[in-house]
Amino acid sequence: MFEMTKFATLFVLQCYRSSLIRPYNQCLRSLHQEHGQNTKLVHRRWRRFWHSWVPISTGVGVSVLAVLQWRRLQRDNEYPEPLVKEFQITCYRSLPLRLWSRTWGWLCNCHVPLTLRSYVYGLYSSMYGVNLDEMAGDLSDYPSLGQFFTRQLKDGTRPIDPVDCIVSPADGKVLNSGRITSCHVEQVKGVTYNLQTFLGPPTWKTANSTRSINRSNTKFTEATHLARTDENDNELVKSKINVDNYIIPETFWGGVDVVKYLFKAQQEQEECIKDVWDDYKSQLLSNPENVLYQAVVYLAPGDYHRFHSPVNWKVNFRRHFQGELMSVNPLIAGWLPGLYSLNERVVYVGQWKHGFFSMTAVGATSVGSVKVYSDKTLQTNTFRWRDGKHKDVEMNCSWSKGEQVGEFRMGSTLVLVFEAPRDYKFNLCPNQTVRVGEPMSGCKI
Repeated sequence: MFEMTKFATLFVLQCYRSSLIRPYNQCLRSLHQEHGQNTKLVHRRWRRFWHSWVPISTGVGVSVLAVLQWRRLQRDNEYPEPLVKEFQITCYRSLPLRLWSRTWGWLCNCHVPLTLRSYVYGLYSSMYGVNLDEMAGDLSDYPSLGQFFTRQLKDGTRPIDPVDCIVSPADGKVLNSGRITSCHVEQVKGVTYNLQTFLGPPTWKTANSTRSINRSNTKFTEATHLARTDENDNELVKSKINVDNYIIPETFWGGVDVVKYLFKAQQEQEECIKDVWDDYKSQLLSNPENVLYQAVVYLAPGDYHRFHSPVNWKVNFRRHFQGELMSVNPLIAGWLPGLYSLNERVVYVGQWKHGFFSMTAVGATSVGSVKVYSDKTLQTNTFRWRDGKHKDVEMNCSWSKGEQVGEFRMGSTLVLVFEAPRDYKFNLCPNQTVRVGEPMSGCKI
């Protein structure tokens, strides 16, 4: 950075000097021809002016520009620019993905003649690598393609690890796992989504909680999303933070004190963001000594499409966001920041032995239908709601470790966000393939 600033300063000085000295020399020659020795005095005065004032003003100007550029780079490192432009997101969202998903769901539920089932299901299996040896029945036992997607496996095919740990809730690929340290959580390496937008305000009431959460006086609700949001309060582009009536300016010329902006604004911005995250995290955690963790499992079209409970826990709350139905393929997830916060999703919140636990089923293109066996009122992939940004339902059920919870159509994503001790460690690697019942950590918790 110093070398770039030095080069820019010397370059600007040379430009100034060339632009000023060259016309001056031409003028000096013409004066010398007309007035002779009187031009020597003018020459000495001009040299004195150049060496005394021009370098100082130019150097100050270039230094200010360098500091502003450094501040912009620092801000972009903290909040990277979206990988896609807003008009690209708008174009993608304008596609009739919900209509396509509903049409695909209707096709999947159509009856397939008995004589064609082996050919249709065999072709699909060869395309997506389905392991037919694990099926509980025969290809002819599935009257529709949708029932073949949600096929039952043979008993004992997915043994549940007996060790006291979190197990994989589904067959798929682990896109990300680890500790959550801010509201910006990685969905794929280098690409994030907003946890507050993803889960929503912590208005749920847990049975073991010792405090009631009032949505109106939580500090994080004061974080105003100044960027454009949709009808489901989903954030589309990078936003700036407004906490305790303090707004961080996007540009330098906004009536802000120069010294404060150049040298103090970034520190104050980080403090505001940290306050928002600390307050939101404190309302999720039951034990302030614990830490939040996440795990993202992507189900490909050829995977086993039922999902199971990863731990023994009690479910107290369900929140349904009717968002978009964009693809959650890792290629799209690595291209579109905030994808999980944009898509339709069903968040189940409850308590396990260490406190807060949540499991979210994220819908996708052709996967608008998410079925949960113990939640008969859940209806996904429906027409647009006319009122409300999300629908909340209080629940009172317990899911045991390894229990079948629900099913997807085609492939989708499961996101686990939970509370655990600080020494908890995942036994996973990015893009690692997991199966139901396999341990996700290498130690007891």
